[in-house]
Amino acid sequence: MSRGRSHYSASYADLAIDRFRHWPLQACRADCRPGRALALDGLQIVHFHQADLAEVLLTRRVGCRLTATLAGSGRVDIRQDADWAEVHLDTDGDLFLLESLVSLAIQANDPAHRPHRRAAADCPHAKPKLRRRPRAAVVRGA
Repeated sequence: MSRGRSHYSASYADLAIDRFRHWPLQACRADCRPGRALALDGLQIVHFHQADLAEVLLTRRVGCRLTATLAGSGRVDIRQDADWAEVHLDTDGDLFLLESLVSLAIQANDPAHRPHRRAAADCPHAKPKLRRRPRAAVVRGA
C-alpha cells in the first residue's frame, strides 16, 4: 500500500526528524550510539536508535503524571525508573503523538525555566559503563 511517498521510502524516524527542522532543536549523533538525536541547548531530548522507535526525555515528574494515559494508547512505553518514554513509530498518528511529547519535553527541560536542572538520566539504550578494576601494583626486585 502506497503512502504517497517517492520510490525512496523514508523511515518514520527520518520523517520525524524532518518535522522538527524548524523547532528549537539541533540534530546530532546520539551520545549512546547507534542513532541520531535532537538536542535542546546541548541536552539530547529525543533519540532515534531504530527506524520505528523514538525515545523522548520527559523527566520523571512529567512521565509519572502521564504514564496511565500514554500506556493506554498502546503506542508509548514508560519505564518506572526512567525519565525516557519510548514511542513506537508506525503511522502518521504516531508522528503527531511524538510532536506532542517533544513539545512537553522541551517545556520540561527548558533551561530558562530550570536554570539548575539536574543531569539527564541515561537513555534506555545506553550501555552501562564498565568499571575498570585498578591494576595490582607490580613489585619488581624483592
